[in-house]
Amino acid sequence: MARSERRSREQGFILAMVLWMLVAIAVGVGFLMLWTRERVAEATLDRAEVDDRIALVSTRETLLYIAATVPLTQAGQPLSPIPDGELAARRLEDFGGFDRSPRGGELRLDGHPYRGLGGITVAIQDESGLVPVAFPETSPVPRLLAAAGAPARDVPALVDRLADYTDADSLRRLNGAEAREYERVGRSPPPGRPLLHPRELSRVLGWDALTPAVLARAQDWSTSAYSGALNLNTAPLPLLEAFVDDCGTVCRDRLARRDEALFFSGRQFEAETGARLLGDRDTDFRNAPSEAWRLAFWGASGRAWRIHVRLTPLADQAAPWTVDAVYRAPRPDADDAPPTIPSPLFADAPLDRG
Repeated sequence: MARSERRSREQGFILAMVLWMLVAIAVGVGFLMLWTRERVAEATLDRAEVDDRIALVSTRETLLYIAATVPLTQAGQPLSPIPDGELAARRLEDFGGFDRSPRGGELRLDGHPYRGLGGITVAIQDESGLVPVAFPETSPVPRLLAAAGAPARDVPALVDRLADYTDADSLRRLNGAEAREYERVGRSPPPGRPLLHPRELSRVLGWDALTPAVLARAQDWSTSAYSGALNLNTAPLPLLEAFVDDCGTVCRDRLARRDEALFFSGRQFEAETGARLLGDRDTDFRNAPSEAWRLAFWGASGRAWRIHVRLTPLADQAAPWTVDAVYRAPRPDADDAPPTIPSPLFADAPLDRG
């Protein structure tokens, strides 16, 4: 009996060891499969990001080639060359300048998304449709903050702190913040220079305390690359309403039809909307796009980039455009499939993933 019991115990111990070994092997295989899946997912994402970057560069260079060779109109960027005869007539009609009347079929410059090469999405925003923040003491930053939804009681302090962040002196404005105030809360002192790009607004003391939605709108509707009159045809509609005194139902209905019926002057804007523009309608507002653009790209990788470019068609012995800034940005919320760009240069793209 003792020998048979001992043998049974030994066999039970061996069986338990085998079972434990099988469990350990199964767990190890499971971890290996999980690790492998993660590496495959990372490799797939890296591949998608590389494809997006290739498509981004191809789309950007094609767009800028068109912009460098075809003059802008009030409606945006024409996609086909303007015949020599029409070019001459446009210059004669505007006394040596250039008649920017719409031709039809222009690429919109109001942030409207398009499908570019390689399946990537691109949106072009004319920066004259945004509020300049490089020199906040002379720009309508309060209206930007009002449009973005910042509390009215906080606006004076936000404006002063942005001005202190960008000026070169150490004199603190009434509601501002200089190096001492930043050091007091453990932050790096302000650089004392104009903003390099709107994403830098999150580094300004006080602006970083805005809700994420308000800060995101302020960043989306501002520019550090342009300082001039606001474009009535490319400004985001919520921002444009902040420049109108009491934009009622008639005003909003007319703004909703802006894509089909452009505004050609501040006088026409006031006549057709029944509302008054806040500022000088002849000098504070414009109707044609500028040569400063913000390009936004996003694709299958889920990541987005912003590129600020400045067209320089009259540059002597230099490129016809310059790149002012490139940085990552949040991917826009765009559920609908964007339309393709109606140009042969974007047809049958070799990078298209279908």
